[in-house]
Amino acid sequence: MTTTGRSESIIAYIKRFIGSRTTLKDFVKQVDIAIDDIEQNQSYDTMLDTYRSSPSRTLSPLENQAHNALTPYSFKMFQEEFGMATQYSILQEHEHTFFVQHYKEASSQKHKVNWDGKFATCSCKQFEFLGILCRHVLSVFLHKDCYEVPQMYSPMRWHRQVMQMDNTPHVEEQALEDRDLLLDDNTMTSQDDFINCPPISKTKGRPKRKRMKGGRKLAEKQVKKCGLCKCVGHNISTCPDKGKFDASTSDRKMKKKTTEDMGLNPIFSLNF
Repeated sequence: MTTTGRSESIIAYIKRFIGSRTTLKDFVKQVDIAIDDIEQNQSYDTMLDTYRSSPSRTLSPLENQAHNALTPYSFKMFQEEFGMATQYSILQEHEHTFFVQHYKEASSQKHKVNWDGKFATCSCKQFEFLGILCRHVLSVFLHKDCYEVPQMYSPMRWHRQVMQMDNTPHVEEQALEDRDLLLDDNTMTSQDDFINCPPISKTKGRPKRKRMKGGRKLAEKQVKKCGLCKCVGHNISTCPDKGKFDASTSDRKMKKKTTEDMGLNPIFSLNF
């Protein structure tokens, strides 16, 4: 599909949900509806792929048996192997030993298959790995006119009945479990309702620590003293001797003389 065709298909799909008079609020709601419609279609397609089997390609009893017993996914794998089984040539070495090789590729790898009518093994070990018979064993079955796969080569994990049993919802049991959980939640003690503080986590970087002081520093306590009388228990503003200090200060200012008052040259200043 070209870019123009893809754009036109998208526009046609959007026009199913919105029109020329659609408001922004309605547009958002319609987009949600469109997304839900897409998700429902995808879920429906997934359900069909899971539960709907592929049709039988041949009238072989082996394929018919696998179609009735295996899950859709495992039956598709069986069909692929069964379709390739007819493209292999078989060389019987002993009574129960066969060598299987692709008819076109003469240099391809030969696989050794052992089949005694009850048990079958192959050198490719596909059944041991996936649980699905390989094309080499199936080609030997066709060569020896075997019209039924032994039950031991149909693992329970690939059975259709097992898948349906696993996917069957136990509604009654689930309802009872939900009821028990609800009762347990209602009978919880009030202590469970308290939310404690979260644990203190260590932050990144170097922790903040003060310098450790010695015993003398810890024993010494800084005592505040008055700036005037140097006594403890008060400051300059509340000092009881504040008036005396103010008077002495004013007397000093009065006694201070300048050089001009003494009739001296200002160059010669006297320090009192």
